[in-house]
Amino acid sequence: MRLINYQVLRDLVQEHQRITRAGHGPDGGPEPVRLGDVSYTLGVYTGHRDPAAALREARRLLRAHDAEYRRAA
Repeated sequence: MRLINYQVLRDLVQEHQRITRAGHGPDGGPEPVRLGDVSYTLGVYTGHRDPAAALREARRLLRAHDAEYRRAA
């Protein structure tokens, strides 16, 4: 059983979305590096090497967690 800090996972997904939406300038800058870092960390959290699969799994985990939280409330 995985132990997941769902707030950290949610923050990672939101940061990934922010960086992706913002794009990055012609000089590359730090954003592409940070996107790589966030993608890697999502992969570690979800167990997926493919960044797109890791993001999908992170979103699935968050939806399941939110649904369980609402059921328990």
